[in-house]
Amino acid sequence: MKIDCPTCLLIDNQGTLDLIRSRQINECTKYIDTRFRHICDCKNAGEIVGEHIATEDQVADIMIKALGSEKFLFFHAKIGVEE
Repeated sequence: MKIDCPTCLLIDNQGTLDLIRSRQINECTKYIDTRFRHICDCKNAGEIVGEHIATEDQVADIMIKALGSEKFLFFHAKIGVEE
């Protein structure tokens, strides 16, 4: 499959976005593994683009966190899951 535009990553951590954008390796980031470097390479190649999303709007939370019923129903409606 050919993809004509970069994949958008919705990230709720501003520090992560800053690392991807700057690719600065310093004393605090020198132990980050090759997956981080791969993300930076993909961003520099134009394959992905990172955008900030507020934590309360992060739809991925429905897959990785135990959510209260109110938050679960909010995300359930947001992603348009049919019952």
